[in-house]
Amino acid sequence: MKKNKKDGTVMIRQPLKTRIGRQKYLLLMLLPGMIWYLVFKYVPMLGLGLAFTDYGFRAKVSFVGLENFHRLFTSSIFWKAFRNTIVLSIYNIVFYFPIPLIVALLINELKSFKAKKAIQFLIYIPYFFSWVVVGSIFVNLLSPSYGPVNTIIKAFGGEPIYFMASPDHFRSVMVLSYIWRQMGYGAVIFIAALTTVDPQLFEAAMIDGCGHWGRVIHVTIPSIKSTIVTMLLLNLSHVLMIFEQVLVMYNSAVYDVADVLQTYVYREGILSGDIGYSIAVGMFTSVISLILVLSTNKLSSKLLEEPIL
Repeated sequence: MKKNKKDGTVMIRQPLKTRIGRQKYLLLMLLPGMIWYLVFKYVPMLGLGLAFTDYGFRAKVSFVGLENFHRLFTSSIFWKAFRNTIVLSIYNIVFYFPIPLIVALLINELKSFKAKKAIQFLIYIPYFFSWVVVGSIFVNLLSPSYGPVNTIIKAFGGEPIYFMASPDHFRSVMVLSYIWRQMGYGAVIFIAALTTVDPQLFEAAMIDGCGHWGRVIHVTIPSIKSTIVTMLLLNLSHVLMIFEQVLVMYNSAVYDVADVLQTYVYREGILSGDIGYSIAVGMFTSVISLILVLSTNKLSSKLLEEPIL
């Protein structure tokens, strides 16, 4: 038994075994997810110690201390991959992040319920496509021989452009494909947040003489500010984890502008067999990602007056 100091009521605390027994089915539903996280997220951490060895496709393994980290900090290829990762991530955040919010605000303005659902369905479908499928779609769309984009360019008298092998155009293709695939997912989250806005706020704004766009700027957006910051935090947490999209779409002709940290780790660890060095690069990437997340969380605590994490 426990007495509440505020109102003097007595709370009866049930035994732990009884509480677990009542929630056993919910706990069983959580079990597969917990096992997945344990096996694929926590168990691999046991291999972090290999970053300080020369472990690879060889019989003898020896401790090398910080040699792998010294190697990555002095490698021009590593820094080129790091720069490409930062540039692509900034492009994705700057050009992608506002679009789901804008799309959600536009859909929210529609009066027809059926039109809203139809548009949500159409823009959400690409999110279920794997990057392999998305890569194949863009390869066919941008093909210099039979792609519709180059067909239009040739129809206006221009020369066909090999977008997928052009360092000047490849990053634009990456950003456009990312927006096309991820836009629906972000928009659905913002639409869900918009449904929680109190209608009385709009009525009060109208009484105060606030116009349509004024209500959007001064009522709608501030009301979902926490969701906007949360989505920004989620985007920043994956800022250095670009992998599948690049792996299925890049080629040797665009390595200078497309090779990112995760593809660099893949080539060094899986293809070249230098696993110890690739783990060191992956550890460095994870530390930087953690710093970005904690910094964004600190910033959100100032903007929202409470941390998200």
